[in-house]
Amino acid sequence: FVTIDERTRSFLDPAEGELFSQYSAIIRRLRAPDGCPWDRKQTLRSLRRFLLEETMEAIAAIDDHLEDPPSPTGSLESVADELGDVLLVIMLLSSALQSDGGRSFSDVLKMNGEKLVRRHPHVFGDLEVNDSETVVRNWNEIKRDQEGRAESPTAVPRGLPPLERALEIQKKAASLGFDWNDLEPVQKKLAEEIHELDTEISRRSEEPEGNATRLEKELGDVLFSVVNLARHLKISPSLALAGTNERFLSRFQWIENSLERENRKFSESSLEDLDSRWNAAKSAETRSR
Repeated sequence: FVTIDERTRSFLDPAEGELFSQYSAIIRRLRAPDGCPWDRKQTLRSLRRFLLEETMEAIAAIDDHLEDPPSPTGSLESVADELGDVLLVIMLLSSALQSDGGRSFSDVLKMNGEKLVRRHPHVFGDLEVNDSETVVRNWNEIKRDQEGRAESPTAVPRGLPPLERALEIQKKAASLGFDWNDLEPVQKKLAEEIHELDTEISRRSEEPEGNATRLEKELGDVLFSVVNLARHLKISPSLALAGTNERFLSRFQWIENSLERENRKFSESSLEDLDSRWNAAKSAETRSR
């Protein structure tokens, strides 16, 4: 990196560089003509799902570690192992990119490193900042003014999962000033959208099969507003939902175990009984914290 100065050079780790070079060699060996048949046939298209899967597994390991007390599967070793799997997929993707005539992994590193230096003038230059909000504002200005990166919501890629795309669309719109400054109107908008959904649900008896499209639209509006609330609360909606998924599964397993201890099946239990067990599972969860 031509922009690295002595302040950064002191953080270099020669052993780390050697390890990284060796790891790159392992990937190239796997993808060689006489390498692993599975690794050789992987493409940018086929590897997409693995990037998502391994990232979510890494997040799950981190969440397990952050539990109080930590989950048995939440050791720091588990986190390191899952991060290694994420790195593997990134390396395979970089190799597939080069196979398609694109940039090499060295290019990817160089491009991203130079971008980091360029977008942190308060670290690698003489700019002074007082808080993280100023850093974010400078970051967006550099993207727009120096890199010509469009900040319009219309530039958000269609390929993102809907939840993440909604968040990115809203962030882009907010960077252009299209945003509320406090929580109250955000909450009012969510309540408004829920009311509109309730109204549409109430019409199902009038037109049992005729309002499915409108129901989908109103439910989408509610979800979009929930994402907006999460953004204003500085909470990742994806991580929030992932946490709820795990809590649901944990409580559901508690119900399964309680039924198994009594030699009972779900089909033999009333909804009231299952709901009571659900509340007991929540109470047990609270006591274990």
